[in-house]
Amino acid sequence: MNNLLIAILALTLPFSIWCYDEKYDKIDVDKILSDDKLFTDYINCMLDKGPCEVEYSSEFKELLPEVIATSCAKCTPIQKTGLRKTVKALSVKRPDDFSQFRAKYDPKGEYEKQFAAFVVATD
Repeated sequence: MNNLLIAILALTLPFSIWCYDEKYDKIDVDKILSDDKLFTDYINCMLDKGPCEVEYSSEFKELLPEVIATSCAKCTPIQKTGLRKTVKALSVKRPDDFSQFRAKYDPKGEYEKQFAAFVVATD
């Protein structure tokens, strides 16, 4: 019985440690991107231009440096899809804000190539 418990923990523990919370999978990214005020509220939080009062915005702000540095390595497939969609929308709909994100979260451009490859990937 102990060996079975250890095997189960060995299989499930790495997933829980190495992935972001699945609660983020339930976020309606399309709703955020289609609601200009809501999208702006998230952007303003991330760029220190406003409060972080919308759902999970303060958590996203805290996670964003790691997400960018690792190209979303700890993201679930749903989170990867949502992030790709968000980055693409930000770069098209709000290019000035996109530039500010790049300046704030990757000022030396050290993650730019790897992160850009992640954004266009389809895994």
